[in-house]
Amino acid sequence: MQKDLNIQLFQIKKEYELREMAGEFHVFKEDDWKNGAIEGIPSFNELGIFLWFQLQSPKKLEDLVKKTMERNHCDYDDAELDTQEFLAKLIHAGVVMYLTDKS
Repeated sequence: MQKDLNIQLFQIKKEYELREMAGEFHVFKEDDWKNGAIEGIPSFNELGIFLWFQLQSPKKLEDLVKKTMERNHCDYDDAELDTQEFLAKLIHAGVVMYLTDKS
């Protein structure tokens, strides 16, 4: 993902928050949470929750993959796939902002 799009940093947009409802974690728009979770984003597993909190400040894909490797005790390829899948869902839903290389 990073190589193809030249994306440098990812961060959760400030207007979104993660909330627990009925034992599951879902993404809500901060000022509109009573209308339900953001459509198209399933509830998060433990890795999703972990990455959500990592993305409260700007992070490089490489750093997120390394943190996933450490947390899950897995190899680079598995960590990269899991991290990219998570980011793809957030990007598709418009929940994460990212900066690209302008060069």
